[in-house]
Amino acid sequence: MSDPRCEAALVFTDEADPEGAAEAVSLLAEELSLLDPAFVRHATCGPAPDGTRAGDTVLWTTLLVGATSAATLRALIALAQDWLARRNSGSIDITIDGDELHLTSVSRADQRHAVELFAARHAPRESDAADA
Repeated sequence: MSDPRCEAALVFTDEADPEGAAEAVSLLAEELSLLDPAFVRHATCGPAPDGTRAGDTVLWTTLLVGATSAATLRALIALAQDWLARRNSGSIDITIDGDELHLTSVSRADQRHAVELFAARHAPRESDAADA
């Protein structure tokens, strides 16, 4: 498995079906893993409360994804965009280094332009990949 050059957090929200959001994100995680990123995993928000035997608390609607190249990052964002369009509901917030991209059901052309600008700002430099 390659060393990630950037880590993206994908947060899915669906006001029309909040109960089904966690299951939907699991399906998204399966699709993202087919792109062979460095990792795809659910985010956690720290340990469970004292007095419980549980491990970390899982955020079921949030994924962390590691990208190893600019091409992988663009593919991950494009897949998330396509997945959201196929669902026809909800939104995905993608955050990298504090910079956030909000994907909704706006026109594909507007989303494509926003994705290109976002990916260009955060894409690992190709020279970094050669150094790994």
